[in-house]
Amino acid sequence: MSAPALRIGVDRTDVTPPTPVPLAGFAARADLGPATEVLSPLHVRSLALRAGTAAPVVLVSADLLWWGDDVVATLREAYAARFGLDPASLVLHATHNHSGPQVARRMTPSLGEPDEDYLAFLTDRTLASIERALAGETPVRVQTARAATDVAVDRRWARTGGAVPRSPIDPDLTVVSLVDDDGAPAAVLTHLACHPVVHHGNAVTPDLHGTVAAALERDTTPFAMPLQGCCGDVNPARYAADGSFADGDQDDVEQLAAEVASVARDALAHATCAGDAALAVRRRPLELPLQDRLALPLVARMAERDDVRGEWARLALEDPGGYARPPVLQLVHLRLTSGLSLLGMSGEPVSAYGLHVRRVSGGTCVPLGYTDGMTTYLVTAKQLEEGGYEPCEAPVYFGIPAPLAPAAEQAIRTEISALAMG
Repeated sequence: MSAPALRIGVDRTDVTPPTPVPLAGFAARADLGPATEVLSPLHVRSLALRAGTAAPVVLVSADLLWWGDDVVATLREAYAARFGLDPASLVLHATHNHSGPQVARRMTPSLGEPDEDYLAFLTDRTLASIERALAGETPVRVQTARAATDVAVDRRWARTGGAVPRSPIDPDLTVVSLVDDDGAPAAVLTHLACHPVVHHGNAVTPDLHGTVAAALERDTTPFAMPLQGCCGDVNPARYAADGSFADGDQDDVEQLAAEVASVARDALAHATCAGDAALAVRRRPLELPLQDRLALPLVARMAERDDVRGEWARLALEDPGGYARPPVLQLVHLRLTSGLSLLGMSGEPVSAYGLHVRRVSGGTCVPLGYTDGMTTYLVTAKQLEEGGYEPCEAPVYFGIPAPLAPAAEQAIRTEISALAMG
């Protein structure tokens, strides 16, 4: 007996803020106030997946910085109540776009302050998008391909002018084509590990990943879902020899997106079968080991400062119980077929973890950051030793009690292996 076909439903919904709100992602932009204009709309894209008589699984990708843990909890509760589905079957992914609103409440204001009206709007729009996707049941075959790109660079090396040794990154674009009975791509997933930070201005745009999806939706497929990889230490290759970064405008975003979309189209022409439908979701939580915390009296004194460390200290004092607990990394493994799966992490993983996923899975598992919440940068022990923004400064902005301990790397690798090899 042949394996059951995968059936899909899709939806794309505009979630551009209806009124001006502050943007999230760049501390240097924190004092500029609400966004001044919309250069290109933001979307949530929902993909409902079914195989046989089993309950559906829903993957959502948003042109946002991330999904805050609190927003994930709200959406899962509403998803279960509205659709009668297991909340664990909802996977919420973000492209890490730095030119959209803040979607987390437990971050320092320097990363962007959430607008409650927008969070309510986003929740309503996302649930409506999921509902429309659940109404579809198009039978598809799954094909996949990978192609090299040259759009990204190890940013720790590039921004220091080579002072930090260069580390390997994953330069490949992965495409997943969900092909209907007529042989046409009913949906395409594109995966690239690169910070979408071409644009730095105080204006709304989906930046690189969302713009690639929009380009493909114009002439290749009716639905393209952008997926972000392990890009914590990866930026667009727009650095000068002295480490300065060339900020771009929307034209630059469109140009780079056109290059990536062209690679995607070429890859789609050579995509091969990814196996039979084998839909399943597995999850594993991991308490992240941290370095020693500051004593609360020291935190209280730090709270008097008017910089980001003062913001961090005030967050800690507002929730001393949370300050005492380790952050919990959520890992989710979404199997699509016998030869293709996704592995999501609720953090900002660096390239080493994405390469680890590829290696232990034999290239059949696609690694995702910014999925089902946000903890902090997931760095390596070597990066902790080297220092810099990702291991040492970012935990302050994220509001976690302390930087990761060196032991965190092996703990993360172990949990990744347990999921990716399954």
